[in-house]
Amino acid sequence: MKLNKNNYFSQEANQHYMSVSQFKSFLPSYNGCEAAAMAGINGEWERPYVLAFDEGHYVHAWNEGTLDEFKSENPHLYASTGKTAGQLKANFQHCNTMIETLESDPLVMKALGGQKEVIMSAELFGIQWKVMLDSYQPQTGIFADLKTMKEMDGKFWNNEVGIYENFIDHYGYNLQMAVYAEVERIVNKRDQWLLPHMVVVTKQKPPDHDIIYFDYDAIEQGLHIVGKHIERVKAVKSGTEQAVRCEKCEYCRSTKKIQRIKHFSELKLY
Repeated sequence: MKLNKNNYFSQEANQHYMSVSQFKSFLPSYNGCEAAAMAGINGEWERPYVLAFDEGHYVHAWNEGTLDEFKSENPHLYASTGKTAGQLKANFQHCNTMIETLESDPLVMKALGGQKEVIMSAELFGIQWKVMLDSYQPQTGIFADLKTMKEMDGKFWNNEVGIYENFIDHYGYNLQMAVYAEVERIVNKRDQWLLPHMVVVTKQKPPDHDIIYFDYDAIEQGLHIVGKHIERVKAVKSGTEQAVRCEKCEYCRSTKKIQRIKHFSELKLY
């Protein structure tokens, strides 16, 4: 299957290729669930709409240079009734403020330079992966991923290991940057990785923003984590192993059938 921007996020592409988001969707460490992941891949369940996705797509469309097209294709971004009818809804007006924050910082614009939305695929850990680089500058030895977030300074609870994490570890962005770097290296037959960068802008008022880079040690650590879990993920995706239900996610709650009655002492705080 040849990937392009029209089919990159399609069900067919998700069946043919592994992606970082798909990989994380199998792992409890990243609030994943094997049963939900497989239901999504097989087209049996679709994750509910989340407004934050459109906000992120809005800012990404700006980075790609297709914001006007994105707005014309998504009329729900505009208010349809009341005094503000025909105007961008307040949250997307704030996205414009986030964009202005990025545009006003020369180092951000330098990090986000180069080619946009570059699609690559390669075999990694015995399976085909797909990646899309938001900004790609091989001539300067870097690539960048653009993230929109509620905030950067919060601490996030990891229920599986019982610790608080920063947003990088909690959302698995270290894995994402590592896989992207390795796929790019394989595709271009490099001896060394390009340095991954993340440009982060928050939804705070006023927005905060930062540029974060990952060194070779971080890439190696991220690939090690992927390698530790990939055989189980491959086995479940291929159907050779049964997907395990977490019984907590939206998919499991919507398809739950009680198999046994619990004793009250089994209830846990975390």
